Amino acid sequence: GRYEVLPQSDRMGSRLRGPRIAHARGHDIVSDGIALGSIQVPGDGQPIVLLVDRQSTGGYTKAATICSCDIWRVGQARPGQSLRFHQIGVDEAHRLLCEADRALDAAVREEIA
Repeated sequence: GRYEVLPQSDRMGSRLRGPRIAHARGHDIVSDGIALGSIQVPGDGQPIVLLVDRQSTGGYTKAATICSCDIWRVGQARPGQSLRFHQIGVDEAHRLLCEADRALDAAVREEIA
């Protein structure tokens, strides 16, 4: 589904509104570490994508993690804009990250030349 970026978003997390994500066993879990791009799901079922200034641990369930090469897209999205998520595996995420790194390296080399 599509999720709208809410005005309450900041450098800690991008708060989203869209289709509610149901919890299999409740929304409170034992606090654990949070990776950049983790998608936390609090009790209201509306996801929060955790960004660069996120807390180090949290006690909400996590539905997924944004691919490293796409974090900037979430961080740059303005309130009112919408985001869509697609499920990919670790191998695909690694391939996309390598592809993005190669493109950035090529752009830097071109700028320096």
